[in-house]
Amino acid sequence: MVNGHVTTAMGTKVDPRTAEVRVDGKLVRPQRLQYIVLNKPRGYITTTSDERGRHTVMELIQSRERVYPVGRLDRETEGLLLLTNDGEVANRVMHPRYGMTKEYHVLTFSRPNDTAFRRIASGIDLDGKLVIPDEFRILRETREGLILKVVLHEGINRVVRRMMEEAGIPVERLRRVRVGPLTLAGLTLGSWRELTDGERTTLFEALRLGRSAPAFPGAEPPRSPARGSSAVDSKLQRQVEGE
Repeated sequence: MVNGHVTTAMGTKVDPRTAEVRVDGKLVRPQRLQYIVLNKPRGYITTTSDERGRHTVMELIQSRERVYPVGRLDRETEGLLLLTNDGEVANRVMHPRYGMTKEYHVLTFSRPNDTAFRRIASGIDLDGKLVIPDEFRILRETREGLILKVVLHEGINRVVRRMMEEAGIPVERLRRVRVGPLTLAGLTLGSWRELTDGERTTLFEALRLGRSAPAFPGAEPPRSPARGSSAVDSKLQRQVEGE
């Protein structure tokens, strides 16, 4: 029943914020929309389950709601991963139409030559599509090696690794540090937190959604990996935090 009336038509749409929906007399309550940002470590795959028994990112978080990863980071890539149960937000983050840029930091032991820089700056053909980075430059030098900054708005599988491979730049470590207005602020490797009201509002604005952050309690503080998940390599964590 929807608002007291029996509904038999397939595909009937309702607004869960205002409609009263009952099944067998029991009130159906809409799921609370949740937005989580995770600082993914290496060794975890971006999926909700794995038939081969590999570690998934879902082992690192604890949520009462059923959230899903937005997009993918390959197993050996670290960094920012958004998880949510808001389908509209997930679709817009992944759709190139909304121009949601992603910033990556590439650790390499060798300095790319001018040919490699020109190769990437002019665009790399991947799956029949010319991928031109919004920004590609040397960010800084560290004791571990050279950090390259790559900013893209493409969602092609393993796009950064494939671009570096085409240009002959070896990747020692790859980390995503930003998705649109979202960053890893306050998150150590392997930890997670809910977005703040301000972050949600900024994200909605960037995605051109005509709504503000829902009136939920304040965002929870950063969380460590969920109990029972594999420990994050301490040396690697010190390196990441040291950057």
